[in-house]
Amino acid sequence: MRFLGLLLLIAPIASAQAQGSRIYFGQDVFVAPGQQIHNAVCVFCSVQVEGDLTGRALVLFGNLNVTGRVERGATVVWGNAVVDSQARIGGNAVVLGGNAVYETDDSISGSAYVLGGHLSKTGVHAISHRRVSVGPAVFIGVAILVILLLSVIFFPRVRHRPTVNQTT
Repeated sequence: MRFLGLLLLIAPIASAQAQGSRIYFGQDVFVAPGQQIHNAVCVFCSVQVEGDLTGRALVLFGNLNVTGRVERGATVVWGNAVVDSQARIGGNAVVLGGNAVYETDDSISGSAYVLGGHLSKTGVHAISHRRVSVGPAVFIGVAILVILLLSVIFFPRVRHRPTVNQTT
């Protein structure tokens, strides 16, 4: 039921696309070579960037493949990211619940964070920026702790008062 509510909240967002942006639900986003768009948002689909993305890439439950340029940052939740050696991500790259592969340190200008997966580098250049990877076991443990903490905060234990029979 909550999943259905999430889908109902995302549907209006997907239909109201900003100028030059691509926001899709269940349909892949493809930025062709020579094509330029602003932002790419994809839910239950993947984003392939071969052209220029002047803003950010956000992928929920899908994959991100970059062989072109993403001027700002890229975020992938429950999916994987692959950044080619000729590709450029101008900001940070964040992957939650998936893996990331990049070929050179020049491919990602900012930091790279992978939580719940593995960060792999295929090239041999010196590391110039922060690269952090937290494995699946640690990520799952932290996720369970956060869920338990949120359940204590939002669903406090209800204390029942004992009923006393009064006779007159």
